[in-house]
Order: sequence, then C-alpha cells, then structure tokens
Amino acid sequence: MTLLAAGLAGFAVLAVEILGVHLLAPWFGTSALVWSQQIGLVLASIAFGGWLGGRLANRSAAPMKAAAICLFVGGVLLSSGIFLLEPFAETLLPEGLTLDEAAGVFQRGAFTAAMLFFVPPVFMLSMLSPLLVQIRSAERGPGRAAGDISAVGTLGSLAGVLFSTFYAIPSLGVRLTLVLTCVALLVAGALLWGRKGLSAAAILPLALLMIPDPASGANLPVGAEVKAVADSSYQHLRVIEFEDGERWLQMNEGLDSFQSVWRPGQVWPGGYYDLFALAPIYARYQLPKDDVSLLKTWILGFGAGSTMQPLMFGAAPLALDAVGVELDPAVVELGNAWMPLSAEAAAQVEVVAGADARSLLQVAGDDLDIVLLDAYARQFEIPLHLATQEFFAEVYEHLRPGGLLVLNLGTTASIDAEIGFVDRIRKGLELSFGDNIRMHRVPRSRNWVVFARRDFPFPSLHKLVDLLPSHVPVEVGSACLPGQTREGGVAKLGVMPFSDDLNPLLMQQTIEWWQEAP
Repeated sequence: MTLLAAGLAGFAVLAVEILGVHLLAPWFGTSALVWSQQIGLVLASIAFGGWLGGRLANRSAAPMKAAAICLFVGGVLLSSGIFLLEPFAETLLPEGLTLDEAAGVFQRGAFTAAMLFFVPPVFMLSMLSPLLVQIRSAERGPGRAAGDISAVGTLGSLAGVLFSTFYAIPSLGVRLTLVLTCVALLVAGALLWGRKGLSAAAILPLALLMIPDPASGANLPVGAEVKAVADSSYQHLRVIEFEDGERWLQMNEGLDSFQSVWRPGQVWPGGYYDLFALAPIYARYQLPKDDVSLLKTWILGFGAGSTMQPLMFGAAPLALDAVGVELDPAVVELGNAWMPLSAEAAAQVEVVAGADARSLLQVAGDDLDIVLLDAYARQFEIPLHLATQEFFAEVYEHLRPGGLLVLNLGTTASIDAEIGFVDRIRKGLELSFGDNIRMHRVPRSRNWVVFARRDFPFPSLHKLVDLLPSHVPVEVGSACLPGQTREGGVAKLGVMPFSDDLNPLLMQQTIEWWQEAP
C-alpha cells in the first residue's frame, strides 16, 4: 500500500504541474513565463513539502494516519481549486481587456492562481514521501525504503507526464483528468487511513462534472457565440461565431485576438492576412514572363488556412502549389469542421499537420517562390527557432532568385524608437537578404508584415500602386503608403541578430508586452 500511495502521489504532482497550466490557459494563457513559474512553484512546493514531511515523520506516532491525511487533504484542496478557479479569474480580469494590455495581468493572475490552487495540494502530497519511508523502514531498513519510495514516486511522476500529455488532454480533457485524479487521492487516502466511509467524499469532485465547463466562455469577445471547444497537447482552442457569420479560431486566453479568421463567401479575411496578397506580386516582379503557371509556396503556421484567399488573389492568373504546415493537428481538425477552405483553395494546398515548420522545411526544394511564416507559440510569442539568423539563412537557400520570405510580426512598440526584437529579427534577415527587405504596417493593428526577397529589389512604392490588382481592400493600399513602410536593413547601431545559440527573444517580447499592461 505504501508503494501504491507513493506512485499515486508522484502521478498527481506531475499531473497538477502540467494540467494546471492547461486549466489556467482559457483565462491567463500559457506563455513560457507562465510555464516557468508553474514549474518553479511546483518544485518549491515539493521541496518544502518534503522538508516538513521529514520532520513530521520523526515526530508522528502514527505516520500511516499522517500519510493518509496528506493524500486525502491533497485531493480536497485540488478539488477546491478546480471549483474556485473560474470565479477567481472572473473577479481578477478587468472588462474590455485587450491582448495588447494582457501580458502583465495574465502573469500576475496565473501566479496568484497557482499559489492559491496548485501549491497547497502539491505541498500536501510532497509531505507523503518521508512519511512512507518512515513506515517502510520498519520492514526494509531506511536505505532500501528510501530507494523504493523514491523509485516508485518517480515512476508515478513519469506516468503522470506521459498520461497527461499524450492521452488525457486530447482524449479525456483537462477538467475530467484532474477530477479523476482528485477521486483517486480521496479514495486512496480514505483506505490508507482505514476509514472506508470517507471514500464517499470522492463523489464531491465528480459533482464538478455536472457543472458546465466555464472555460469555454472565458474572455469571450462581445457578441460572440462559442461553436466548438478543444484541448490539445499544445493549447486550449475554440471556434466562436459573430452575428454576421464571421468565425474566429482562438487559442488559450482568446480576448480580441484570433489564430485564424473565416468570413463565409468572402475573399478577404481582414487584418494582416490581407497584406499577404502582396507576396505573389513581389515574388514575380522583374522576373522573366516564362511559362510558369504555379507559384511554389510554403505556409509555416497554416492554422485554418486564412492565408490562402489573399495569396490566391495576388497570384492570379497563376495558381499556387502550396504546402501548409501546422504543428497542432487539433487546429486543422477544427478548421476543417468549422472554417472550411473553398474548393479552389483546397485544390491548391496540401496540409501537413503535426510537424514542426523548421524541421519539415528541410525536405522542400530550392526553387520556392514564397515562404510565409505566420507561426506563434501561445498568442504572444514567436517561436524562438523561427526567428534566428540560421533559420533565415535556411529559408534563403530554399528560395529561387526573386523568391520571398514573408513574416507576420506583432509588436506594441514603435520600431523607430529604441532597439527592440523587431530590429533584431530584421538584422537576422539582413545577413542573408541584404537590403532587400520591406516592412508594411497593418492599419489599425499592432502587426507589421515583413517581406525579404532573394537577390532582387522590391518595386518602388509608386510602381507598386500600378502593380496592385483592382478591388484590393483600402487597408492594403493604406499599408503601402510611405509613412506605413520601412525599407532595407537596420540603420541603428549595435543591433545583434537572434541566433540558435543566443536568443533573448522571449525576454524582449515579454518586456514589451508587459509595458502595455494596465
């Protein structure tokens, strides 16, 4: 029984560590800092729990009873956290919060929630190990007892990691998995205590499943209705719909931001997506008019395919020969179900789900016309390995002369002020593409769309007006005005590119977003 209790405690601690972040995601997101502080708080709880448990083991006349109480109380505290998180988050988050303002609020909220709802149960469960060693020492001796409990507890933690990540989140769901963990802790605690009647308390966390999951409506934009919700190993996802039929695919905390947008029967998704129509125009400028009928295109961060219609519009009369790479298969599944591509778009793209963009790009040829990067880890963060000088050099080698790399960058800072992460990304591009770089500011947005071209210059803005097809949205034309455009490399001194070896991108983004927090 002691080994079973050690394995269960180890399982529960790691389940709380991983699933706790996913439970927080609909309200506070899952930024790298949220993950780091969750890991840090869990480790601190394990350390203090073990320290106090060791002293309790030496002083307790009934270590078995103390161990049982730790299991039982840990289950009670975890159950309470699942129940109280939603009203806590609703109280903490101000109305009308935007993504620009959210980083600091989310960081403080996630920290406080973890302290209130995850630290206490982990602390109680961590007290268990010394108590179990004390119990088992009477039979096995202290050395073997400590080894047995440590080994089984670690195996339980390993099972918690693998089960939570690869099965529980995509198959059972975060909430159900945590509730079942609570049930196991309560029942095991009651049996170890020798009070079978207390196992009836396991009904209480099960009652939580009778309450509709509040996470689906967290940070819901005004006028939106939730159509579908999914939890993947990567993130919390939902599809929402507005009165005019427009649908957004949102990740994690939602707010006023979306991962993909879908407008039935319309070519233009809006926002920064519309500027992607410039990519085919730039890619074909000043190149010989040969018999090319297809533009070879790779879309890294495909999402639900919002990039396709603007790219196809800009490419006409040519067609696309596109590969769309999406890391999270759940995103593709939701997109197919609720935000389907038109038949014409679907015929021009092959979607590859469950693959990392940089790794898969290695199998691309060296004659690509366009590589479009629209990948974000958790809303705020550009994936570190997709923002380095080495990655840009790899993309450069896959482009034919005149080929184009396109990046969507979200920033709250003025790029003309002090050095920021956009400057460092731009510097990394400059090392491969030289001065053949152009940035367009997306009107009424925090986004810049960056274009870098291999070997060929961009058309002048005056010439670009002549190249633009008719019927482009006025926002696209506005983004091409001189005041909304930046040309060439980085003029500022002391700008260092991000590299695979040295990459402070995460901290620079965090500082920038934090400065917008209310």
